Amino acid sequence: MNKVNHIAFIMDGNGRWGLKKKRGRNFGHLKGLETVKKVVINSIKLNIPIVTFYVFSSENWKRPKVEINFLFKLINQYFSKEIENVNNQGIKLNILGELNGLPITVRNNLKKCIQLTKKNKKITVNLAINYGSKKEIFYALKKQRAGLSLKKFEKSSVYWEYAKSRDFDQNRRPQKVK
Repeated sequence: MNKVNHIAFIMDGNGRWGLKKKRGRNFGHLKGLETVKKVVINSIKLNIPIVTFYVFSSENWKRPKVEINFLFKLINQYFSKEIENVNNQGIKLNILGELNGLPITVRNNLKKCIQLTKKNKKITVNLAINYGSKKEIFYALKKQRAGLSLKKFEKSSVYWEYAKSRDFDQNRRPQKVK
């Protein structure tokens, strides 16, 4: 039997789903949060020790300000109201990405949740927030090469080799095969 140790979800399409239902993007994001809760509860039941949700990439900063504000308000409200419940369920919360770029109230609330849940062992829930592959590669290289700036990195052959290997256009969604 093959045991699942880690499962990850890219939270893409909630806003489009809300629009398709004629309820708006924010409705889609609210329903996405409900789905996250169900996934975590079922992951606990199935003894899956690690779940990762890719919540908000660095590319998402290009979204309308109103939508960004709603998403961070949603995250902040959820963890303000549910932190005791999260802790009592034995959930350990981790954040993958840069907290420093987040609104101060969200940042402080997430830090509080991380601190409160750090010894929990039932399940680890990773939230990837304010993350991006270009930044990750840059920071990995920066550890190797002192003095590397982001501007120099973007001009480097390593970045361009990476970019050429990515066969996608950020403005194009994958098409369904018919």
